[in-house]
Amino acid sequence: MRIGLNFLPTLAPHEVPAAEYYADCLDLCAAADRLGFSHVKAVEHYFHPWGGYSPDPVVFLSAVAARTSRVRLVTGACVPAFSHPVKLAASLAMLDNLSGGRLDAGFGRAFLPTEFSAFGVPMEQSKERMREGVDAVVRLWSDSDFTWDGTFHRFGPLPPLLPRPVQRPHPPVYVAATVSEDSFRWAGERGYHLMIIPIVASHARLAGLLEAHREARAAHGHTERGRVHVSYHAYVAEDRGEALEEAERHFEDYKAKQLEAYASWRGVASEQYPGYEKMEAATRATTFRDLLDAGNVIVGTPADAADALQLVARRYPGAEASLHVRFGDISARAALRSVNLLGRDVLPKVADA
Repeated sequence: MRIGLNFLPTLAPHEVPAAEYYADCLDLCAAADRLGFSHVKAVEHYFHPWGGYSPDPVVFLSAVAARTSRVRLVTGACVPAFSHPVKLAASLAMLDNLSGGRLDAGFGRAFLPTEFSAFGVPMEQSKERMREGVDAVVRLWSDSDFTWDGTFHRFGPLPPLLPRPVQRPHPPVYVAATVSEDSFRWAGERGYHLMIIPIVASHARLAGLLEAHREARAAHGHTERGRVHVSYHAYVAEDRGEALEEAERHFEDYKAKQLEAYASWRGVASEQYPGYEKMEAATRATTFRDLLDAGNVIVGTPADAADALQLVARRYPGAEASLHVRFGDISARAALRSVNLLGRDVLPKVADA
């Protein structure tokens, strides 16, 4: 089993200045590269302490590329709805070149009303904008004399995009998916890979969605097995009691910031996001112990972490774990301890899982 790091900042300026946070995260990435972690992933969000320090994953991952030599660099995820396809394709291609061909290009729809409002993009267009944007980016990486006649963008004919990605015909493409079978099947039909987040008591349902993705891949001639990234909070310490107590405390801080962002759904409903107006209440009702009991966090001693990751490997065969080691207000020092313990004591135990 391969394991990487996932960065979704959950800090406000009065807690840790952005420049300090970025410097600390780059140190974590350098340690992960040295210890044999497989990837570093960065999200795209705006405004809120939940995610707001990461408005441009390409910029952050470019800095990571300069500090590392082995880890894959994963946009987890860029939002095509908020960017022109030419700009997005060119930025990602540049990152692939700067990193020597280490980009895994992940895309998502976004889901916070505040972000759509800021960009002047109707939420009712989010699915179609994402799908059109991803397809256009992939074509821009590969085609010459390019013309695009889409619903939201029309351009061309254009000369070949420069720079071309190092990876040919293009970098691996990942799509964020949650609960819609249509999303899993669409990604499979295109040959795109998946980024998922498990939800309490949803393992059987998620296994069925992953099977739908595999079926769609096979039906459309994609012979390579699809890849899957699955994300978890992680806190590892030598003492189990300390790990559980501290992880729960920091999870409560994370959840408070998450709820502040989710509050933007109050009074909002969208046919493209059925049930999301209930997300704030569902999140408020979910406790750290719920996640722990469901096996949806990686918390405890290195032995506990190895057991939890082996359970992930059994639930989702072939999946790659993305671990969020600095959630809530976890300090840089505690996050680095988790990374060091995972690298030294856990990665060797789960390598064959």
